[in-house]
Amino acid sequence: MSDDKREESLLPPIPNNQEGHPRRVGVELELSGLELDHITHHVTDILGGSVEKKSDYEAQVHNTTVGSVRVEFDATLFRELKVRRFFDELDIDLIGEPEKESLEKALATVAAWLVPYEIVFPPLPIAELPKLEALRERLGYHAQGTSSNVVNAFGLHLNPEVPDTQVGTVLSYLRAFLVLYEELKRVHDIDPIRSLSGFITPFEKRYALLVLDPKYQPTQDEFIDDYLRANPSRNRPLDLLPLLSYMDEERVRRRLPEEKISPRPALHYRMPNSLIDEHDWSLSREWKAWLRVERLASDEYELQKRCRYHMKRLQGPLWYWLRRFWRTKPLLSNKPMIAVTGPDRGGFPAWFCTSLAVRRAGGYPVRMTPGMFSDDPILPPFDGLILGGGADIDPQLYGQEFQSLLERKPNGKTHKTLARRVLSRVIAPLLFVMRKLFSLTASGVDRERDDFEKSCLERALHMNLPVLGICRGAQFINIYFGGTLVDGLESFYGEVGKASTVLPSTAVELDPSSYLRSVVGLERLKVNSLHNQAVDELGRGIRVSARDATGMVQALEVSDCPWVMGVQWHPEYLPVSRIQQRLFQALVQEALSRKR
Repeated sequence: MSDDKREESLLPPIPNNQEGHPRRVGVELELSGLELDHITHHVTDILGGSVEKKSDYEAQVHNTTVGSVRVEFDATLFRELKVRRFFDELDIDLIGEPEKESLEKALATVAAWLVPYEIVFPPLPIAELPKLEALRERLGYHAQGTSSNVVNAFGLHLNPEVPDTQVGTVLSYLRAFLVLYEELKRVHDIDPIRSLSGFITPFEKRYALLVLDPKYQPTQDEFIDDYLRANPSRNRPLDLLPLLSYMDEERVRRRLPEEKISPRPALHYRMPNSLIDEHDWSLSREWKAWLRVERLASDEYELQKRCRYHMKRLQGPLWYWLRRFWRTKPLLSNKPMIAVTGPDRGGFPAWFCTSLAVRRAGGYPVRMTPGMFSDDPILPPFDGLILGGGADIDPQLYGQEFQSLLERKPNGKTHKTLARRVLSRVIAPLLFVMRKLFSLTASGVDRERDDFEKSCLERALHMNLPVLGICRGAQFINIYFGGTLVDGLESFYGEVGKASTVLPSTAVELDPSSYLRSVVGLERLKVNSLHNQAVDELGRGIRVSARDATGMVQALEVSDCPWVMGVQWHPEYLPVSRIQQRLFQALVQEALSRKR
């Protein structure tokens, strides 16, 4: 990855502060196994500068390439020489100066088993965070981190500057952190000794419920008072005291006069481990985990949705699990669970026909719509995914103005028995009437569904699960990989009004080397035509597996994983076709093979 790409990947959605300058992040790194002089030597060797040694337990390295770096024994007792003052106050004649120094060093040696040294870097522009990696790597050859010893409750502290100090902004960050807390614990893989140490004591449930409540819209004074009342401690995984002191130091000092707090316009994120002695660990890796909070805090719609969901989970875990239980298949069933996406309103005929096709193929279909997850963003497990048809995809997803595409009547024949042709023509009007009665008229794009299906597709791709995109679903797969669409086709499905035909009247030719060809076993077949948009430019890694006589893309697949494929037609509306049923059989078989 180039330096520009690497720096860009570290930037949050809001990269600048309220003055328009790049936001900065401070870093505090805890470690043991090295003495003060050794640490400062490595700092100057990598970053340059000169050392000012203030005591045996604290030093300042001035004029490094990143600014002034402080190194200190992370125990107030030694750093501020309170041990020496303690001996002086004893006024024992039997203890002379040499004895006091010996005792002090002995106590420091014992304390070093539990107390780390801390390297405090000045705030750097976020894009310059990789500048510290060379020093981190050098120290890793000699130092010990969190996992080196069962008692090493060491941490990496990140101090990201906030975009502004408005109470609404700070509240958004706190809410985003509370929502993502359990996820961050898993991502950082927090060491158990750190959880037990009390250094990152989680926020109490009562305070979390107060903050997550959408009705909680405090003034700055109310927010600070509420925080201080519930959290009179620096030992929170997200410590707001430095930021609140910056916003109103007098108010914070009245409540916590003795607490050591340095006011600054930054959050104090204390959760990550300090795995400095592990070769694949980096500061950038831990920062990227924090970016989850940055992204959620800057997305007002998603944050509100996640807060509602998290409140419900905190208020009643029993009801949470009951709500989720109905979205899963029976415990004793060995059938692969196939998630079928669709719109919140309308779309019942498509769901009915698709679920029937999945059951005939040996799968267990479960309907999933955006509304089902409006307050529950965690998707249930599934073994395969069908992205159903429906409303147009938001053109902002592929950044291209709509163009018209004239659809010509293609020629061609496919072989079908007389009984099946008759049955098709009997079922077709029934499907047409059912869709007219139980579907709704489209009203443009469905952005909530776009976002929801993006999450579903990402989950399937990450888990290497089979995917079948139907009509809109095929287009969505193309867009996800960076492709574009054209518009102007007469539409039909569910949420939309006028039908073309539910009967197979469009001839398509299949690529002989395609996965689709191996599934259906034919070079040509006839399909129905019910779509309103069509694929234009192909996305990265997308190949065409079928076209009609006009050249329009009728089916596509992902080159590296062809079991992720899409068809422009609606195979669920052709229930008497054994050929179309093979699409669902292939999906279920691929899902079943991954379960074994």
